[in-house]
Parts: sequence; structure tokens; C-alpha cells
Amino acid sequence: MENNGIWEYNFRVRSFDVDQNNNMTLTSISEYLQEVAGDHANTMGFGYRQVVLNQLAWILGGIRIEVNRLPLWEEDIKVKTWVVENNRFISRRDFQWYDQEGNVLLNASTNWILINTERRRPVAIDSMNFQVKLHPEKKATSAEIANIRAKFEDVNSIDYQVRYSDLDMVGHMNNTKYIQLFFDQFSQNFHLKNTVKSLDINFKNEAKYTNILELNIQKNSNEHIAILRRKEDEKVNCLAQIIWN
Repeated sequence: MENNGIWEYNFRVRSFDVDQNNNMTLTSISEYLQEVAGDHANTMGFGYRQVVLNQLAWILGGIRIEVNRLPLWEEDIKVKTWVVENNRFISRRDFQWYDQEGNVLLNASTNWILINTERRRPVAIDSMNFQVKLHPEKKATSAEIANIRAKFEDVNSIDYQVRYSDLDMVGHMNNTKYIQLFFDQFSQNFHLKNTVKSLDINFKNEAKYTNILELNIQKNSNEHIAILRRKEDEKVNCLAQIIWN
């Protein structure tokens, strides 16, 4: 349902969305963010189904999720999303998630880049004349998506080879798979005792099938910073900052 440029989506948290604590995982949350954004864009005429006809695709450039409380198994959730603003090559889309009492469970902000799939180059969004109501006054998150910078020593790194199941419709590693890879590096006991307060990710370069990626994680108290690099040329695929409660 769309009203004045704000899209509403309702769903029930399923068993495959949650972890052993019955909390919805950040991987599942990011999957719903991507799906709801796609639904809204398709309805407004500038989603994947429309832009692919012109050899274009939307690529997620960054994400910030601020968690008040994680959704629970079998909980009914309402999601609202809207486009905040378009700044040449970046479209900012924000989200709020609510429980049935109207409490805000989480806030999220995403930056999207429109690329030409043949040249793999960004396209100026304003040049496309997409018809959508913008809400520059309505920013969901308390901060912008962090520009993550950190120095890493090549110690305690792990290698990961991109699998077929990691690929999305554009043929590169799906952004949700990065999140799953990061959170898999923490032990079962750690996840039992800790929940996420906020997550920031900067997506830099795409990873393709069979690429070998090198992951390093800096652990500083309740803040962890991760970097994922393509091993053959050391190009950074993405950086993440995770703040725990």
C-alpha cells in the first residue's frame, strides 16, 4: 500500500527468519529491506523489472540499521519505507519497522546506486526523471550511514570463496550474504549473550562467483569492524561496523 510516497508492507516473522533466541536475524532483516524496497520501486515504475529493460540495475551502496528491539518469531510486523532524497548518483531510502502496538522496532537507512549493467558504471539518477514523492525532512536513523575507515593487520584472517548460492540476479554476491558471513564469525555463546545495537555497511566492489575473499575483524569492546577484500587484487568489497548491546 502506497500513500504520498510512503509504502507500507506487513508480514509475519517465520521460523526461517530467526535464530536460536527466536530473534529475527540481521541477515533476514536485510533481506526484507531489499524486498520491500524492490516492491515499492516496482510499483512506482522504477524497480528492477522496469530498469532492466534499459540495461540498468539498482545496487546497494550502504546500509545502516539501528535496533530498538529485534522482531520475534511469529510476530506481525509493519514496515514503512520512503525515498528521502536523490543526490546525483545516490538515492537514499529509509525504513521504520513497527510492532502491533505501534512501537518502533528498528530504523534503517540505505543508499542505492543506479548502474549500467553493460558498462558497470553509475548513471545519474536525476537524468531518469523517476516520478516519486521525496521526503527530505523524514530521516529514520539518528545518524548517516558511517563512512567506515580502519587499519587492519593481516592476522587471524579467514578466506571465503564465493559460492553459486551467494549470487543475486545481477550475478554478484548478494549484500545479504556479506552480513551472514560477518555474523557467522561470532560464536554461538557470543550470540546467546549479545544483540546488535547498530550495523553499518559500506559496499565498495562487487564479488563474483569463485572469487576468494579475505575477511579480517577488529574487536574493540562492544564495537567490531570488519573488512572483506578480494584476495587476488586486494580490492575492498565491503566494510562493516557492528555495535553490540
